[in-house]
Amino acid sequence: MAKLTETDQYLKQQKGRLHIANFLAAMNYHDDDLQTTIKTMRKRLLEIQQRESFAVINKPQTVRKIVFKFGGSKTVLHKRDDIQKDSRNASHSETLMCKRQKIKKSEEGVTDFIKSVGGSEAEFVIEKRLTVSDVNPNQGRLLIPVLQLKNNKGFLTADEETMMGNKEDVSVWVFDPERRKSMLNMAKWRMSKECYVLKTNWNHVVKTNGFKEEMVIRVLSFRVGQQLCFVLDRVA
Repeated sequence: MAKLTETDQYLKQQKGRLHIANFLAAMNYHDDDLQTTIKTMRKRLLEIQQRESFAVINKPQTVRKIVFKFGGSKTVLHKRDDIQKDSRNASHSETLMCKRQKIKKSEEGVTDFIKSVGGSEAEFVIEKRLTVSDVNPNQGRLLIPVLQLKNNKGFLTADEETMMGNKEDVSVWVFDPERRKSMLNMAKWRMSKECYVLKTNWNHVVKTNGFKEEMVIRVLSFRVGQQLCFVLDRVA
């Protein structure tokens, strides 16, 4: 086993010497004129640096410092690399931009729909990943935790807040992703955390749209006259 190890070390040394020899040959190294060779190699290294700088200009990259020593002198080359990482970052940025564009397009579509039914006062209520209880027919309601509301100022009038505070339901229109309208009731429950709930016919909305656990939906509120309405959208 020891002989094999020594052989491996020898082969590695030979391979290293070959790489060094090839490098020196490419740099026109001549040991009979050391000073001229040092100047030539410095010039070559600077040319390499300039070519790489030009190729990756204006791209944020990591920098490595490489030091070459010849005859007591040294040349420092700042090498830019991680080009593949930059490419991955650019790809990630493009993906995020594409996602934002899809969200913006979706929101514009909802806004157009709200206008088409004479709606106004559109508010982003919540984006929620449906839980098992949200789609359970025995529960028959969608929970909207107050702490997760996107609009902290609320989307209810003072009268509606008073009604819910007195444990009365508020009738609302709900438009599903296919823009079918259903009449539901909205209430406010005080559980471990305060929640608004959409109930009465919520099971119908779940069934007709095939809502499942882990699906993500976006909920926006608006008004047609004084009538409180909601529109639902799936989030891919």
